[in-house]
Amino acid sequence: MLKITESAWARISQLLSARPDASILRLKNVEGQVQCHRGNPRKRDEVIELPGRPTLLMTAAVARNLSGSTLDAKVTDNGPRLHLV
Repeated sequence: MLKITESAWARISQLLSARPDASILRLKNVEGQVQCHRGNPRKRDEVIELPGRPTLLMTAAVARNLSGSTLDAKVTDNGPRLHLV
């Protein structure tokens, strides 16, 4: 299972607040980089919830690839970014 740090949850909340049209983010693993995009639930999605609401979606394949990883947020020269540790 993917673990999510408090700083990553804070960044995810910022992303969702900045996009009123987005209530759910989809995680993708592209060439080892985690990307978040606005998403809609699909059959067989893995769902991770911020208390009380679905927040992150990913396919079963992405969930398997990210299993045992930790999603964190770090401050870069371009602002906070989500990354795997």
